[in-house]
Amino acid sequence: SINLYVHDQFFVPMNKRQPKMPTSRAALAFLVLELSAPASDAALPDYTEAVGDRVWAEAAKQAKEASGQQHVCGYGTWGDSGQLNQWDQGFSPCWPSTLNVAASWDVKLMARWSMETAQEFGEPNRGQLGPGVNVMRYAWNGRMGEYMSGEDPYLGARMVESQIRAYRKVDHPPLQVVKHWIPNTIEKHRTDMVEVVDERTLFEVYYPPFQAAVDAGVSSVMCSYNLINCTTGMCNAGHVYACANDDILNKHLKKKMGFKGIVMSDWDATKCQAPGSPGCASANTYIQNDVAAEGGLDMEMPGCMSFSGPVTKRAEEKERRLRWAYMVQGREMTGQPMKNKQVLKLMEGIVEKDADADKDEDDNKDKEESSESSKMSDSSSSSWSASSSSSSVSSSASSSSSSSPYSSSSYSKSSSEFLSAARKLEAEAAQGQAAWTTGVYQHNHFGKADYDDKDVGKGYRVKIYGEEWDLCKHEGSENYRSECKLDLADRIISESSVLLKNEGGVLPLKKTDKVALVGATACASDPVAQGGGSGWNGYSCNSVPKVNLRDGIAALTDSTLDCIADASSPILDDVDVAIVAATPEKAAEGSDRSTLQIFPEDADLIRSLVKKGKSVVVVINAPGPMITSTWEEGVAAILVTWLPGQQNGKGIAMTLYGEKYGAASASGRLPFTFPKCISKACPMKDELASVALGDRVEDDSVRVFSEKALVGYRWYHAKQMEVSYPFGFGLFAYGTAQVEYSGAVAFPETEGDSVSVSLGVTMSHDGPIEGYEVPQLYLSMPSSVPGSPESKPQWVLKGFQKVLLKPNAPLEVSFELTQRDLSYWDDSPGRSEWVMATGLFEACIGANFRDAIEPGRGSCIEFTIAAPLEPMEAVEEHGGLPPLGLDPLGSIPIGGMTMFLYLGGLILVLFVVRSARNRLRSREVDPLAINQESLNLVDSDHDASNIE
Repeated sequence: SINLYVHDQFFVPMNKRQPKMPTSRAALAFLVLELSAPASDAALPDYTEAVGDRVWAEAAKQAKEASGQQHVCGYGTWGDSGQLNQWDQGFSPCWPSTLNVAASWDVKLMARWSMETAQEFGEPNRGQLGPGVNVMRYAWNGRMGEYMSGEDPYLGARMVESQIRAYRKVDHPPLQVVKHWIPNTIEKHRTDMVEVVDERTLFEVYYPPFQAAVDAGVSSVMCSYNLINCTTGMCNAGHVYACANDDILNKHLKKKMGFKGIVMSDWDATKCQAPGSPGCASANTYIQNDVAAEGGLDMEMPGCMSFSGPVTKRAEEKERRLRWAYMVQGREMTGQPMKNKQVLKLMEGIVEKDADADKDEDDNKDKEESSESSKMSDSSSSSWSASSSSSSVSSSASSSSSSSPYSSSSYSKSSSEFLSAARKLEAEAAQGQAAWTTGVYQHNHFGKADYDDKDVGKGYRVKIYGEEWDLCKHEGSENYRSECKLDLADRIISESSVLLKNEGGVLPLKKTDKVALVGATACASDPVAQGGGSGWNGYSCNSVPKVNLRDGIAALTDSTLDCIADASSPILDDVDVAIVAATPEKAAEGSDRSTLQIFPEDADLIRSLVKKGKSVVVVINAPGPMITSTWEEGVAAILVTWLPGQQNGKGIAMTLYGEKYGAASASGRLPFTFPKCISKACPMKDELASVALGDRVEDDSVRVFSEKALVGYRWYHAKQMEVSYPFGFGLFAYGTAQVEYSGAVAFPETEGDSVSVSLGVTMSHDGPIEGYEVPQLYLSMPSSVPGSPESKPQWVLKGFQKVLLKPNAPLEVSFELTQRDLSYWDDSPGRSEWVMATGLFEACIGANFRDAIEPGRGSCIEFTIAAPLEPMEAVEEHGGLPPLGLDPLGSIPIGGMTMFLYLGGLILVLFVVRSARNRLRSREVDPLAINQESLNLVDSDHDASNIE
């Protein structure tokens, strides 16, 4: 298999010499994915296909030995969040949302943050019900804040690969569950909606982030609530729930994509809530046992409903997959860090002569710690109930055990208690009464995790992506107020913030500027800085005080500010800048946003301030795409943040003033298109007409994926729709300069059966300050690619980097396109495979989607990849080869000298092309010249030009 998603982050500055970059796929993968071993001995070896295969073989042996003890439901101890451990008091701060980190377009920042969350889940031996990677198709979706893909699969693939590989660099990483498979694009009616989509669209648009997670070694995949009907290729299951769908689970995920871990159901996702679905006898029952098992489900959550009673179908395979999921993360089936040295060595390909000695040693240790293991088994038997006493839910005992909380009415009671506790916590938080010792932590249905206090205060250094970082010291229940972690949260907020406009250079603010905060949001005691639901920074954030914008600015400027109610206040007569913290509708799991616009009161306030002649700065905590065109005229600056968590106002204030993080401040880029409404007033009918898929919402035809690959910016471009701000947009260096792109070059290369293309471009600017730029590569496929126009978007993202660009210092960056990048999915009958496209390609590189493809703004290059030569017809008298002295067709006699010159010229041309390509690849930064101060991502600026 070919890994697609990491090659071009590692840009190659062309002004410095470096040893030649390896050109083979294996060597290239090793170079760009190599995450050097940390100082800790407990870190796992980097995941490779060979590691996965070795663990798979060992899991098969153990599954046979465990025959009759299949763990099929309610197994494990989980943290119930896509990004933070909310069940162990104080173990996680209320981090910025996953969307924040994705909006940074910085895979190094994703890795740095991920190593903190890995410790927060891993140290107390909890699994992580995340990350979320769904690609945004429906702009009103309520869960965009917990996903890292934005509206493009390549962005999500790069981000999730970075996170999962980074997890293996810490001590005792947790199991991860990438979600939601698949497509799960709309929250409303998610439990009874049939999403109808063709196989090609799945593989090209919705699968790539999941494929990247699989390639990085993810333990588990969570299937979603919706039904799906895959209509082409090898698909023939019909409309079936995602958790029992043979097409997407067995044929696609496990066979085509090579996933070896477990498919876990979302909570109660096996419940039948749509009529006529295979395996569903009637509404409000559960999918039949054998149907779910044969359809590819491996573990039902939170308990045994579909899998009640004996589960004989695929019993050994399910057990094997579960054991693989735990072993590949270096954990025993109890969830404890693995003690069997032989299995850890197995990952590294080391075969011990005396394996039994290791086993005996580990068995003795297990006996000494039997009480500890027993305690862990109690808490791992179910994901909700702390009172369950069964060590696991086996195929033979799950329906009869009186101790199981999931048999008959006991399950309903547990679920009801959980919801009641959650609602109580929300009510307490709204009244400012909730505290760390109340609410969710007194009603913890996930049980107390097993935790050893000896790890508190532990910190160590990790090398990843060619840089070394000191991880924050793990402080157990004090993590939520760790200065190190909160500094990182500030940085995430600042680096992911997107500056949409900055007229007159009003930002960054000066501390001498007279500033007024207008509207109530900036002074709110509980600002909207998180989403609703359990999947992201939800319940566990409710109890944590969140910094509002007033307090954040006061901490920087030593000034006291009050929030002015409206534009009529006389205080405004004496201020330089009026800041409005605009409020969008809060997003939450289980529902979709009703509008992409801010509240009308905020829009009226902004217009009133502009009319008054004030310099107005608008700050939005956006849960997804926003419409700004109804109020932005005359506004001086717009800063978009993304649900920043507890540091909210502090991180935003630092960005407004350009404090601490220098060039990294406000260096985020839009992960979504911001559409432009077709009218100034923008009633709902006009909003629907202005946004992708909006015209298909009211009649529910949106459930059919007739737009195919035209999602996000691809749709707006195909429909020639004007937008306010394109995908990938963000001002460079507070808008002080525009980066120029020039001199794009491309060098295709064939090595064996593999085809790749190296590309380069020169970037420069003549502004007054340095800044971080995000060059983005968009690829146009040849006209020879088959399919409808909806299956062939004109441009798709295939590369990005985040680089520091200094004034008047041109920087050359390079990208690498792999064979998968140059391929399309063939879903014609009997094929279902990736096919290399041939013909004329075009690649454009620029600051965002709109600029990259616009003449004079981006830099474009065409290149051709020819179809492979057909085998020549056999020539009997010459053994199937053309006779010496003939041209390749064997028809024109030529002399020996002519043949010599012909071959010599061909060799010379190939040599020149390869030499030029190697020069492109060899101009890298000297690793010995790295500025050590740039390596600390938390405390100082990181220079993206110092990438290994």
